[in-house]
Amino acid sequence: MDDQTQSHLESTKAEVLRRVGRNLLLFQQIEALLKFLLANHAGDGTLENFQSRHKKRAELVNKQMLGNLVDKYGTDVLQDAGVETLDEENPDVPWMSFSFRVSGNAEFVESMRSDLKLMTDERNELVHHFLPRWQPESADKLGEALLYLDAQREKVLPMHKHLRDTANRMQSTRQLLHNFISSEEYQRQDELMWLQASPLVELFREVTSRIHRTDGWTYLSHAGKLANQNLPDDIRNLKERYGFNTLKKLLIACEIFDVYDEPLTNGAFRTLYRVRPPEPQQP
Repeated sequence: MDDQTQSHLESTKAEVLRRVGRNLLLFQQIEALLKFLLANHAGDGTLENFQSRHKKRAELVNKQMLGNLVDKYGTDVLQDAGVETLDEENPDVPWMSFSFRVSGNAEFVESMRSDLKLMTDERNELVHHFLPRWQPESADKLGEALLYLDAQREKVLPMHKHLRDTANRMQSTRQLLHNFISSEEYQRQDELMWLQASPLVELFREVTSRIHRTDGWTYLSHAGKLANQNLPDDIRNLKERYGFNTLKKLLIACEIFDVYDEPLTNGAFRTLYRVRPPEPQQP
């Protein structure tokens, strides 16, 4: 073998090793993207344990092998748009949750799962079965190895792009969520949800469902007496606990009830309330 042939052989061997490293790095990037997506695509908990639950979830995900990551991504993140998804709820305590999923029709979901399996098979082929392709003294075999590595990369690049784009979209969505939670509108909505779920408002809702005139209105004075009997501490500390000094203002603020001052013949009025009827749906 002359010097020129030997030099070409050595450069080809170096190129094969470079492309092996390139493909391995690509698979490692895919694995890192899967871990990032699975650790962050959903979260839930109370205000006290939300962060610790997220940390525990991330720690569990980071210990998973590629095959398990692919399986979980195919079931937890990829969703058939025609199948209803039920998220876990805990109604006994103040609970918050969010989730990010990639949805499409059944054909899309199955295609993505098939591509994930293809990626996994290609990675296993490279890591566990590439050695027979490594014949450093054969220029022909080295050439075949280069073609194999390039073809493998082309097969896997679409999945890498999908995961990278999905991670970017998820990050954008999480940023929007963070901005909303930091906004005054969120604070207002948070306070409104707390108020609507409060024991006092629930009691007024129950009273008007059981005790009302034929036209559906309930006397606030009567409901107030029942509230004083059942929730005396809430009534005594109305301003401190709810931020309002009258029950009428409380009912208006919670945005659940219609409140009406009905005129009387003596020039006075009496306050009535009822559960606000649902708004008609747009055709």
